[in-house]
Amino acid sequence: MDEVQLRNFVMIGRCASITEAADRLGIAQPSLSQQLLRLEDEFGTKLFRRTSRGVVATDAGRMLQEHAATILQAMNRARDEVQATERVPQGNVAVGLPATASMILGVPLLIAARTSMPLVSIHVREAMTGTIRRWLEEGRIELGILYAAENIRHLSTKVIARETLLLVGPAGAFGETDDFGIATQPIEQPRLKTYDFILPSVSHGLRELIERQLHMEDLSLSTTIEIDSLAHTKTLVASRLGYTLLPHAAVCNELASGELSAAHVEGIDLSRSVAFVRNPAQPLTRASIEVEDLARRLLRDMIAEGRWLATPVEDE
Repeated sequence: MDEVQLRNFVMIGRCASITEAADRLGIAQPSLSQQLLRLEDEFGTKLFRRTSRGVVATDAGRMLQEHAATILQAMNRARDEVQATERVPQGNVAVGLPATASMILGVPLLIAARTSMPLVSIHVREAMTGTIRRWLEEGRIELGILYAAENIRHLSTKVIARETLLLVGPAGAFGETDDFGIATQPIEQPRLKTYDFILPSVSHGLRELIERQLHMEDLSLSTTIEIDSLAHTKTLVASRLGYTLLPHAAVCNELASGELSAAHVEGIDLSRSVAFVRNPAQPLTRASIEVEDLARRLLRDMIAEGRWLATPVEDE
């Protein structure tokens, strides 16, 4: 069975007549009848029932018509997209970014795209990871960044890096710092029990990661404030109402200005993966591929230049 046979089969069903279908296809009627017989032999069942007025699809024929329509649409789309690789990328691409990723990638991506792909319109949508995942599942965005997404089986993930969460406190909380504003001496794991924490709610992806890692170490934190806002969390910590756990990218400006302080935590793995995520059920466009490639290059450059404290993960 090939594409030509499928198209001819669909035409027979559309015309409900082998003779009329042969006329429309510009082939001899006996030749088309032979194609249909070979197709029926291949599937081991009758696909059309002959009547005095023409042909009527059997149950098996109607089932094949549905599959044929899907297959032919996919083949047309694949042909168009492969051929489009020779053309300048164009179109709209919606990208979902969590707050931290948006801080480091959102503006650089938009600026770089204006030069490298002027016919592509990028819509950056900032949201919590749970919302971005839902947008991907609903087909409302073409590309997203998610953290610790390895176990999401129904979405396609490409891990680009791993970053580590830091203990973040008010100004001067952890002593002498390095060039990145991080304390030169790490905090030992048991000291976490002595702090009051300001964390996102339990449904938040960051909180899930923290709780999972704490559970592995048989450790619990005193969470006195729950709030799903990065900006408000940093304000509350700066006001000395508690501590939190965040990646360096989320607090680098505040560390540079001295509003906040940060330290590594010794004895517990607080790293998380950072991945580009797609819905494999969505059509893959040239524009979205180019946007993903550009975003990947920008993030790798940030790591190499020390503007994003993360460890790159090589493509598999």
